[in-house]
Amino acid sequence: MTLYRIRASTVLMRRVNRRELYAIAGLAGGCALCGCTAKPEKKAKLDLGVKPIASPYAQSASYRDTIGSITYFQGLGPMRVRGHGLVVGLGKNGSVDCPRPIRDLLIQNLYKHHRFSSELVGSRGVTPEQMLEDPDTAVVLVQGEIEPGAAKGSRFDVGVMALPGTQTKSLRGGRLYTTDLEMYRTVSPGTSLSGRLLAKAHGPVFMNPFADDESATKSNPLEGTVIGGGMVTESRRLRLVLLEPSHHWARQIQDRINSFVPGSKPVADAVSPSFVQLEIPEEYADDTSHFLSLIRSLYISRDPRFNAARARELADELVNPTAPHGQIALCFEGLGRSALPVLNDLYTHPKEHVSFHAAVAGLRLGDHLAGDAMVVHAQKPDGEFRLKAIRALSEATGMAPAGMCLRRLLEDEDPRIRVTAYEGLIRRRDPYIESKVVGSDNFLLDRVPTRRAGLIYVKRSGTRRIALFGGGLRCTPPILYRAPDGSVTISAKGNDEELTILRVVVSSGSSSPPIPGPFELPELIALLGGDPDIDPTGQIIGVGLDYASIVRVLYFLTEAKAINAAFVLEEPNMADLFGPPRLEGRPESEL
Repeated sequence: MTLYRIRASTVLMRRVNRRELYAIAGLAGGCALCGCTAKPEKKAKLDLGVKPIASPYAQSASYRDTIGSITYFQGLGPMRVRGHGLVVGLGKNGSVDCPRPIRDLLIQNLYKHHRFSSELVGSRGVTPEQMLEDPDTAVVLVQGEIEPGAAKGSRFDVGVMALPGTQTKSLRGGRLYTTDLEMYRTVSPGTSLSGRLLAKAHGPVFMNPFADDESATKSNPLEGTVIGGGMVTESRRLRLVLLEPSHHWARQIQDRINSFVPGSKPVADAVSPSFVQLEIPEEYADDTSHFLSLIRSLYISRDPRFNAARARELADELVNPTAPHGQIALCFEGLGRSALPVLNDLYTHPKEHVSFHAAVAGLRLGDHLAGDAMVVHAQKPDGEFRLKAIRALSEATGMAPAGMCLRRLLEDEDPRIRVTAYEGLIRRRDPYIESKVVGSDNFLLDRVPTRRAGLIYVKRSGTRRIALFGGGLRCTPPILYRAPDGSVTISAKGNDEELTILRVVVSSGSSSPPIPGPFELPELIALLGGDPDIDPTGQIIGVGLDYASIVRVLYFLTEAKAINAAFVLEEPNMADLFGPPRLEGRPESEL
């Protein structure tokens, strides 16, 4: 008996046989997908003979007749990638231990990505072979997950872990050399299969800045994260799978998607009766999850009469408190600007969920009236959708009121609102936020103008970024800070006019002369994180502390009330970032 897979909106697959499908659909012979001569365009309703049986919203106007009602995605899970790399800059905390097969691959990889020959006549450069024999380095396992539909050039975080059985003591302060990452699948304990090369990774290793031997916060010194260190080198394949193979419907889906996303290059390609291949268009490269949800929410019919009737049906259903409001908003967006007359009547609806979700759809369609409605939700102190509204405004390109609202929210008394508004302005690339690169690629330092009390916000995923809210942020003596590993000491007595910084190279024990430092926080951070260097006058302009070390300095100085600001670390929970790298996950078809 032939089996068919049913994929519901929850991405849950269930197998039922042909007889069960036709019984559910109420069809005697299942002619709609079995080659009958009836013409679908003459039907009053789109009916393929297959009804979703796992979705609680199967009868919703936001689900019936959509691409999602007759297809499911293949390749929707995160793609696990891994490789072996070399972390340098560990002093004597590294290890020369390395299995021979991994060593040979590493040497090839290092020669592939880096230049080791010297440009100086008579000078001999360090070779990869010599690097692997230096305890300043350690061989690590590098792994991460690529999101569904990720385009070439997309960034993601990667975890690094010292190889088990080696003598590596700690990865703190290290930097990962460029490493190739391949997709892989675990087939049995201790056995896995590697696939295509999909990404590469490099960058400084970020470790828990709050863990030391004297605190209750612990972390594994052999594990860390390279924030935003992974880069996709080959776009992920993604395709829609039809519940029942059909040349006709595969072409209909292809044409519907390509008409919705016009461009020089088609987004959808009906490669077979069963599959429609997809590529993420450039305008959705930073929001692939929204694009994929939107594709499955498109109605196959493009009849203006159908669209008008369905828009009114969606509006009636949106009022229901138990309706799938987010899905309805996606369907409104898929209908296009022809749905705006119906949406306009909903922006001022007395029910908050109706007004908000209508404004979400209108905002995506470029309706300025929707932008005004969303500003109301963003500014409502006790609003149910306030944070979501702020995030929605961050995506409202070309709408000046959205940016003005986000700037005003920087003055809100709730730190969460201030931080969310700041992140929205960063996403909009708003010039109101002054950004500066510290070091060659250490991190970004943002200055956020606000009259509110000072706030320091630290990112720990996606991008290494420190934001300073408010002006006049500075250190106030007396100050005494010493890093747990002794790498830096910062001090000042009550009557001192400047800070005194002492930098120590832990691996060798050598230390710098006392370095004068400013009390003003932006200048101090730039000095601490700048590349070690001296200006023409002989003044040291960079101490070379890594991102994690500076985060720890800021945290402990704010806790000691030596900085006139509060400290906020990006959510989620610390355990999510500093836990061991995940080695398990579901297999993918791309292997």
